[in-house]
Amino acid sequence: MSDSAPTGQDFRKALGAFATGVTIATTKGTDGKPVGVTASSFNSVSVDPPLVLWSLAKNSFSHDAFSASGHFAVHVLAASQEDLSNRFARSGEDKFNGVEWEDGALGSPVFAEYAALFQCQTRHQYDGGDHVIFVGEVKSYEAHDVAPLLFHGGRYAERRPKTSEAAQPSVDLEHGRFSDDFLFYLISRAHYQTSQPVRQKLAELGLSMDEYLTLSLLGSEAPLTSDAIVLRLGHTGYAPSAATLNDMAQKDLIKARNDGFELSPAGREQFVETLALGKSFEADLADHFSEGELAETKRVLRRIIELTARDQAE
Repeated sequence: MSDSAPTGQDFRKALGAFATGVTIATTKGTDGKPVGVTASSFNSVSVDPPLVLWSLAKNSFSHDAFSASGHFAVHVLAASQEDLSNRFARSGEDKFNGVEWEDGALGSPVFAEYAALFQCQTRHQYDGGDHVIFVGEVKSYEAHDVAPLLFHGGRYAERRPKTSEAAQPSVDLEHGRFSDDFLFYLISRAHYQTSQPVRQKLAELGLSMDEYLTLSLLGSEAPLTSDAIVLRLGHTGYAPSAATLNDMAQKDLIKARNDGFELSPAGREQFVETLALGKSFEADLADHFSEGELAETKRVLRRIIELTARDQAE
């Protein structure tokens, strides 16, 4: 414990031990242009009346707009919105360029995606040293069930819910049972159900899974030798044998060259047909999720792939 007066760098480091969410506050300037800034100082003040606060540096380019507008919107960012947070943390650029937004109920810009949104009328502005503290009365709010973006120790962090000791295990080895919270079960079932339309199409086309994956690989990277194909598809469990590659060539799905195999026109046509089916299924599924939820799902799946690939390599 230090008895000395707080210094800039050390004080910031100590404050960084407190994990916070990440927000973007928005309003309109006197010229009607949208204004926004990333802030981690957001906090609740009162439930009745519903009041929240956040603070802004006095030397911020956005200070005059927030001070004069009489309203602001606070977006609690989702874990997938790290890039948006970085964009609005910078100054001297058109932060809203390419960002989907619309005027909110009070006139403040409102983004299309967020973990939570609070549209507020400015009630108080307090001096807070080198910052101004804005207190707003919440006129409307909305929250989505997505993981929030966190900030800790000067960097972004992830939420890891603490599991209760009383929680029932997802797998009971003693009695040979598992619940629908078992991660392996969820991943396996999701894969089986989402791949079903493609598997049905493959059956109609008379294609096996190893043939389909070979077409997929050669569709994005060709020519490849037989050894290279086997190496790249080894993780799937459907690496084609030499006999399979020969059969595919006989069926005019692939063509042999001196430097490897490539798709034939017929093979490309069949691959594109199944790819279009998978893309259509993905689009239908995506309609039930927000962009933030889809981005977070993809991030988690990539992390699972990375971790399992590392374990298998070891």
